[in-house]
Amino acid sequence: MKTPSHTARSSSSSIDVRSKRVQYSIDEKDLISKLPDELLHNTLSRLSTAEAVKTNVLSSRWVDLWRWRPTLELDLRKDLEVKIPTTTNPLHEVSQNLASQSTTVINNHCGDLESCTIHHYISQCYGSTLKYVIDAVTRLKKTKELTLVNYQIRVDYDIFDMDPDTFSYPSLTSLSLCGYRMIGSRSFKNYSNLKTLKLINITTTRAGYVSEVLAACSSLEVIVLELRSKLRLRDALKIENINLKFLQVIFHDKIDRFRVYAASLDVLDIKFIQCEKNYDFFLDAPNLRFNKNYWTNRGFPYPHMSYNISHLAQEKRSVWHKLMVSDIYDKKRHGSLSVHVDLNDPKEVEILKEVLLMWGDEIKELEILFKNNASKEDGINGGRAHNKFWNAAKPIPSADFRVHTVWMYNFDSSIKEEFALASHFVTQKMVIEKMMVEVSKYHLMKKLKVHADMDKLRQLSKRLGNEDFTIECF
Repeated sequence: MKTPSHTARSSSSSIDVRSKRVQYSIDEKDLISKLPDELLHNTLSRLSTAEAVKTNVLSSRWVDLWRWRPTLELDLRKDLEVKIPTTTNPLHEVSQNLASQSTTVINNHCGDLESCTIHHYISQCYGSTLKYVIDAVTRLKKTKELTLVNYQIRVDYDIFDMDPDTFSYPSLTSLSLCGYRMIGSRSFKNYSNLKTLKLINITTTRAGYVSEVLAACSSLEVIVLELRSKLRLRDALKIENINLKFLQVIFHDKIDRFRVYAASLDVLDIKFIQCEKNYDFFLDAPNLRFNKNYWTNRGFPYPHMSYNISHLAQEKRSVWHKLMVSDIYDKKRHGSLSVHVDLNDPKEVEILKEVLLMWGDEIKELEILFKNNASKEDGINGGRAHNKFWNAAKPIPSADFRVHTVWMYNFDSSIKEEFALASHFVTQKMVIEKMMVEVSKYHLMKKLKVHADMDKLRQLSKRLGNEDFTIECF
């Protein structure tokens, strides 16, 4: 196999290393080197870092290709389980050797990193082993997203406690911690660089520890919490953040009080939480509106999600789409959903489609708060043209979509898009029990208009044989 011949490299450090090109002498028998660049990069993206590094023996052209991957996955556990500490081979020496191998991979990588995942044992938090590797990927590689995954080997070591400056690098904006026991917040001191914090499978005896950690990260826009405890969390978990846009919580044990003050919150995702009473949970988030706390003890609590689609439409698509569709646990959901949407805005309609497609077999209750304004009164800014969103080959929602009860707030049947959505629910028999339409705040003539239009839908439902379905105005 022939070795690559590199073009002359500039000594200037100001030149971006990614802009340098490598010229390879390709053997006619080396078929791999003749593959398109996109195919080679796609293949490497599906391999672990260790596997990708090993591919350098496959081809003269592939020898350096792994170095340009935007992500790295480092495993500090390799061979650590089978190594028996002795006077000549102590555990910390084995761990340090693995860290040294990892930093060699980091040093051989070219350019910056979008993300890095480090698998380790909690004992490596002590001393310099893990800190050494974290420093390398954040300081040298300017990693944007860092994920640390702990695999317990000793219960008494299951404590996350690192130097306060560990995650302070300006380039680091997203941090995920998985599988730790939290007994304080010493490791978190004014991390204003972090925009996303995910605490997954975290064990703690005090909710206050988590509150302190979140308070130390004042610039957070995304918070994901999955908390476990053998004891009931008897103190309040408090989140107070004016920048927070997305909050997802999973509490596997009961919590006495949960307080959220988030003026910019656009998405609230309660996957599982045990609150005995409504006042155990307090939310001060003016961008969100929903009728009741669906997750409180009502026989069996079920999840709830609130979306302010009108605000999400102003964000970059990749932000909310990655969080809600690709990144946060399973795509399919169940429970209740509340949305705030402007059906006259095509972008918001597309987001609504994707939100509804995330559900499984059915939604318990769907609340829709329509964003009405004067420009829409007579179908201006779209009118009949936007009906295609409901009548397209792939209508909103899909044919498998079912909901027990639909609540419509600020509904105006004179607006074609809104009436088209209500009609679609009826004609496709997507509502199992009832459709509730708010009219109480309208003047008399408008109330009569909505009642008359709902009568039309009732008659249509009966003709379709859906006798159990009802429509009520309130």
